[in-house]
Amino acid sequence: MMIRSLKNRNAYRKRSRLCWSKNSTYWLSNPLRHVVDVGDYIADTVIRICSRSRSSKPTIVDMGFGSAWLYQALSRKGFSCYYIGFDSNEDFINYSLQQFATDKSCRFDLVDLEEPIDVNIRADLVVSAFSLFELSDLRQPMTNAFNLLLPNGHFLISTIDPTYLILAVSDSWPEFLENLARYETLPGTKYAFQPIDLGDKASNTLEYPSVLYSRYDYLSISRNVGFHFGSYKEHILTAKPIPKIYFHLELVKGANHASST
Repeated sequence: MMIRSLKNRNAYRKRSRLCWSKNSTYWLSNPLRHVVDVGDYIADTVIRICSRSRSSKPTIVDMGFGSAWLYQALSRKGFSCYYIGFDSNEDFINYSLQQFATDKSCRFDLVDLEEPIDVNIRADLVVSAFSLFELSDLRQPMTNAFNLLLPNGHFLISTIDPTYLILAVSDSWPEFLENLARYETLPGTKYAFQPIDLGDKASNTLEYPSVLYSRYDYLSISRNVGFHFGSYKEHILTAKPIPKIYFHLELVKGANHASST
Protein backbone atom coordinates (compact mmCIF):
# COMPACT_ATOMS: atom_id res chain seq x y z
CA MET A 1 0.00 0.00 0.00
CA MET A 2 1.35 3.41 -0.95
CA ILE A 3 1.24 6.38 1.40
CA ARG A 4 -0.39 9.56 0.06
CA SER A 5 -0.58 13.28 0.65
CA LEU A 6 -3.54 14.28 2.77
CA LYS A 7 -5.08 16.78 0.38
CA ASN A 8 -8.79 16.17 0.97
CA ARG A 9 -9.59 16.28 4.70
CA ASN A 10 -13.30 15.63 4.20
CA ALA A 11 -12.69 12.46 2.19
CA TYR A 12 -10.11 11.27 4.71
CA ARG A 13 -12.44 11.90 7.66
CA LYS A 14 -15.32 10.14 5.89
CA ARG A 15 -13.21 7.04 5.30
CA SER A 16 -11.97 7.15 8.89
CA ARG A 17 -15.53 7.15 10.23
CA LEU A 18 -16.41 4.22 7.98
CA CYS A 19 -13.39 2.28 9.23
CA TRP A 20 -14.32 2.78 12.85
CA SER A 21 -17.91 1.75 12.26
CA LYS A 22 -16.49 -1.60 11.11
CA ASN A 23 -13.84 -1.81 13.84
CA SER A 24 -16.00 -1.18 16.90
CA THR A 25 -16.91 -4.79 17.70
CA TYR A 26 -13.31 -5.94 17.54
CA TRP A 27 -12.07 -2.94 19.51
CA LEU A 28 -14.51 -3.58 22.34
CA SER A 29 -14.04 -7.33 22.63
CA ASN A 30 -10.38 -8.19 22.01
CA PRO A 31 -6.96 -7.47 23.55
CA LEU A 32 -5.50 -4.38 21.88
CA ARG A 33 -1.85 -4.51 20.86
CA HIS A 34 -0.95 -1.04 22.14
CA VAL A 35 -2.70 -1.65 25.47
CA VAL A 36 -0.87 -4.96 25.94
CA ASP A 37 2.44 -3.29 25.06
CA VAL A 38 2.33 0.01 26.93
CA GLY A 39 -1.04 0.29 28.69
CA ASP A 40 0.43 -0.18 32.17
CA TYR A 41 3.12 2.41 31.48
CA ILE A 42 0.51 4.96 30.42
CA ALA A 43 -1.69 4.27 33.45
CA ASP A 44 1.30 4.49 35.81
CA THR A 45 2.37 7.76 34.16
CA VAL A 46 -1.13 9.18 34.63
CA ILE A 47 -0.96 8.30 38.33
CA ARG A 48 2.53 9.80 38.66
CA ILE A 49 1.53 13.07 37.00
CA CYS A 50 -1.68 13.35 39.01
CA SER A 51 0.15 12.74 42.26
CA ARG A 52 1.38 16.34 41.93
CA SER A 53 -2.18 17.68 41.84
CA ARG A 54 -3.53 19.54 44.84
CA SER A 55 -6.85 17.79 44.33
CA SER A 56 -7.54 14.56 46.19
CA LYS A 57 -9.55 13.46 43.16
CA PRO A 58 -7.92 14.90 40.02
CA THR A 59 -9.86 15.37 36.79
CA ILE A 60 -8.60 13.47 33.74
CA VAL A 61 -9.81 13.96 30.17
CA ASP A 62 -9.13 11.05 27.79
CA MET A 63 -9.26 12.28 24.18
CA GLY A 64 -10.27 9.32 22.03
CA PHE A 65 -10.94 6.84 24.85
CA GLY A 66 -12.01 3.88 22.66
CA SER A 67 -12.84 0.96 24.93
CA ALA A 68 -12.14 3.03 28.08
CA TRP A 69 -9.24 0.70 28.80
CA LEU A 70 -7.36 3.51 30.56
CA TYR A 71 -10.16 4.14 33.06
CA GLN A 72 -10.37 0.39 33.71
CA ALA A 73 -6.60 0.23 34.26
CA LEU A 74 -6.68 3.18 36.67
CA SER A 75 -9.58 1.58 38.57
CA ARG A 76 -7.72 -1.74 38.87
CA LYS A 77 -4.76 0.14 40.35
CA GLY A 78 -7.06 1.73 42.94
CA PHE A 79 -6.52 5.27 41.64
CA SER A 80 -9.31 7.71 42.48
CA CYS A 81 -10.07 10.32 39.84
CA TYR A 82 -12.87 11.96 37.92
CA TYR A 83 -12.56 10.59 34.40
CA ILE A 84 -14.06 12.22 31.30
CA GLY A 85 -13.87 10.31 28.03
CA PHE A 86 -14.24 12.03 24.66
CA ASP A 87 -14.72 10.06 21.45
CA SER A 88 -16.39 10.54 18.07
CA ASN A 89 -17.52 6.90 17.82
CA GLU A 90 -21.08 6.43 19.07
CA ASP A 91 -20.49 2.70 19.59
CA PHE A 92 -17.77 3.47 22.12
CA ILE A 93 -19.94 6.04 23.87
CA ASN A 94 -22.93 3.70 24.14
CA TYR A 95 -20.79 0.78 25.33
CA SER A 96 -19.15 2.81 28.10
CA LEU A 97 -22.40 4.44 29.20
CA GLN A 98 -23.77 0.94 29.78
CA GLN A 99 -20.55 -0.49 31.21
CA PHE A 100 -20.19 2.27 33.81
CA ALA A 101 -23.85 3.20 34.27
CA THR A 102 -23.63 3.25 38.08
CA ASP A 103 -20.18 4.83 38.32
CA LYS A 104 -20.46 8.49 39.37
CA SER A 105 -16.73 9.13 38.86
CA CYS A 106 -16.82 9.04 35.07
CA ARG A 107 -18.67 10.43 32.08
CA PHE A 108 -18.47 9.87 28.34
CA ASP A 109 -19.18 12.52 25.71
CA LEU A 110 -19.56 12.32 21.93
CA VAL A 111 -16.98 14.86 20.73
CA ASP A 112 -15.26 15.66 17.44
CA LEU A 113 -11.69 16.37 18.55
CA GLU A 114 -10.98 18.25 15.32
CA GLU A 115 -13.57 20.89 16.15
CA PRO A 116 -13.42 23.48 18.97
CA ILE A 117 -14.60 21.97 22.26
CA ASP A 118 -16.70 24.28 24.41
CA VAL A 119 -17.28 22.58 27.76
CA ASN A 120 -17.00 23.74 31.35
CA ILE A 121 -14.11 21.45 32.25
CA ARG A 122 -10.73 22.25 33.76
CA ALA A 123 -8.62 19.14 34.00
CA ASP A 124 -5.41 18.28 35.82
CA LEU A 125 -4.40 16.01 32.96
CA VAL A 126 -5.45 15.43 29.36
CA VAL A 127 -4.44 12.14 27.73
CA SER A 128 -4.30 11.27 24.06
CA ALA A 129 -3.31 7.61 23.81
CA PHE A 130 -2.97 6.67 20.14
CA SER A 131 -5.67 9.02 18.86
CA LEU A 132 -3.82 12.09 17.54
CA PHE A 133 -2.13 10.23 14.70
CA GLU A 134 -5.56 9.28 13.34
CA LEU A 135 -6.66 12.90 13.00
CA SER A 136 -6.26 15.03 9.89
CA ASP A 137 -5.13 18.04 11.92
CA LEU A 138 -3.05 18.46 15.08
CA ARG A 139 -3.51 22.13 15.87
CA GLN A 140 -7.19 22.07 16.87
CA PRO A 141 -6.95 18.95 19.07
CA MET A 142 -3.89 20.39 20.81
CA THR A 143 -5.68 23.71 21.25
CA ASN A 144 -8.61 21.81 22.75
CA ALA A 145 -6.28 20.03 25.17
CA PHE A 146 -4.66 23.32 26.18
CA ASN A 147 -8.03 24.96 26.83
CA LEU A 148 -9.26 22.00 28.88
CA LEU A 149 -6.33 22.13 31.28
CA LEU A 150 -5.81 24.00 34.51
CA PRO A 151 -2.67 26.19 34.68
CA ASN A 152 0.37 23.90 34.90
CA GLY A 153 -1.80 20.96 33.85
CA HIS A 154 -0.21 18.21 31.78
CA PHE A 155 -0.96 16.81 28.34
CA LEU A 156 0.23 13.21 27.84
CA ILE A 157 0.53 12.04 24.24
CA SER A 158 1.27 8.42 23.34
CA THR A 159 1.79 7.55 19.70
CA ILE A 160 3.82 5.44 17.24
CA ASP A 161 6.97 6.34 15.36
CA PRO A 162 5.88 7.14 11.77
CA THR A 163 8.59 4.93 10.23
CA TYR A 164 6.90 1.92 11.81
CA LEU A 165 3.50 3.07 10.60
CA ILE A 166 5.00 3.15 7.10
CA LEU A 167 6.48 -0.32 7.61
CA ALA A 168 3.08 -1.65 8.69
CA VAL A 169 1.42 -0.63 5.40
CA SER A 170 4.26 -1.87 3.16
CA ASP A 171 3.78 -5.37 1.75
CA SER A 172 7.41 -5.89 0.69
CA TRP A 173 10.90 -4.47 1.12
CA PRO A 174 10.75 -2.64 -2.27
CA GLU A 175 7.37 -1.16 -1.31
CA PHE A 176 8.77 -0.04 2.05
CA LEU A 177 11.66 1.71 0.30
CA GLU A 178 9.26 3.34 -2.14
CA ASN A 179 7.09 4.54 0.72
CA LEU A 180 10.13 5.98 2.48
CA ALA A 181 10.95 7.89 -0.69
CA ARG A 182 7.37 9.13 -0.91
CA TYR A 183 7.51 10.21 2.74
CA GLU A 184 10.38 12.52 1.86
CA THR A 185 9.12 13.80 -1.49
CA LEU A 186 5.32 14.01 -1.28
CA PRO A 187 4.04 17.47 -0.35
CA GLY A 188 2.35 18.26 2.95
CA THR A 189 1.01 15.79 5.49
CA LYS A 190 1.15 12.11 4.54
CA TYR A 191 -1.17 9.27 5.55
CA ALA A 192 -2.22 5.67 4.96
CA PHE A 193 -4.90 3.28 6.15
CA GLN A 194 -3.21 0.31 7.78
CA PRO A 195 -4.46 -3.11 8.88
CA ILE A 196 -5.25 -3.45 12.57
CA ASP A 197 -2.47 -5.22 14.43
CA LEU A 198 -4.00 -8.37 15.93
CA GLY A 199 -0.90 -9.05 18.02
CA ASP A 200 0.47 -11.95 15.99
CA LYS A 201 -0.49 -10.76 12.50
CA ALA A 202 -2.26 -8.01 10.60
CA SER A 203 -6.01 -8.12 10.00
CA ASN A 204 -7.19 -8.99 6.50
CA THR A 205 -10.43 -7.00 6.86
CA LEU A 206 -10.08 -4.25 9.45
CA GLU A 207 -8.05 -1.08 8.99
CA TYR A 208 -7.55 2.23 10.72
CA PRO A 209 -6.18 5.65 9.71
CA SER A 210 -2.57 6.64 10.29
CA VAL A 211 -1.33 10.15 9.67
CA LEU A 212 2.46 10.26 9.57
CA TYR A 213 3.17 13.03 12.04
CA SER A 214 6.79 13.44 13.08
CA ARG A 215 8.16 14.32 16.50
CA TYR A 216 8.82 17.77 15.10
CA ASP A 217 5.13 18.11 14.19
CA TYR A 218 4.04 17.28 17.73
CA LEU A 219 6.62 19.50 19.40
CA SER A 220 6.39 22.52 17.10
CA ILE A 221 2.59 22.64 16.99
CA SER A 222 2.27 22.10 20.74
CA ARG A 223 4.76 24.92 21.35
CA ASN A 224 2.80 27.23 19.05
CA VAL A 225 -0.38 26.39 20.95
CA GLY A 226 1.30 27.34 24.24
CA PHE A 227 2.61 24.09 25.73
CA HIS A 228 6.07 23.60 27.17
CA PHE A 229 8.06 20.40 26.84
CA GLY A 230 8.06 18.22 29.95
CA SER A 231 9.58 14.81 29.16
CA TYR A 232 10.00 12.11 26.52
CA LYS A 233 9.96 8.31 26.69
CA GLU A 234 10.31 5.52 24.10
CA HIS A 235 9.33 1.86 24.14
CA ILE A 236 11.17 -0.20 21.54
CA LEU A 237 9.19 -3.33 20.65
CA THR A 238 10.71 -4.27 17.33
CA ALA A 239 11.05 -8.02 17.92
CA LYS A 240 7.30 -8.61 17.56
CA PRO A 241 5.66 -9.81 14.31
CA ILE A 242 4.64 -6.22 13.56
CA PRO A 243 7.48 -4.11 14.98
CA LYS A 244 6.76 -0.79 16.66
CA ILE A 245 8.50 2.00 18.48
CA TYR A 246 6.13 3.87 20.75
CA PHE A 247 6.90 7.31 22.08
CA HIS A 248 5.31 9.38 24.80
CA LEU A 249 5.41 13.15 25.25
CA GLU A 250 4.55 15.02 28.41
CA LEU A 251 3.62 18.64 27.72
CA VAL A 252 2.82 21.29 30.30
CA LYS A 253 0.48 24.28 30.20
CA GLY A 254 2.61 27.03 31.66
CA ALA A 255 6.28 27.70 32.19
CA ASN A 256 6.51 26.83 35.90
CA HIS A 257 7.69 23.26 35.65
CA ALA A 258 10.87 21.26 35.74
CA SER A 259 11.86 19.64 32.46
CA SER A 260 13.26 16.11 32.44
CA THR A 261 14.59 13.64 29.90
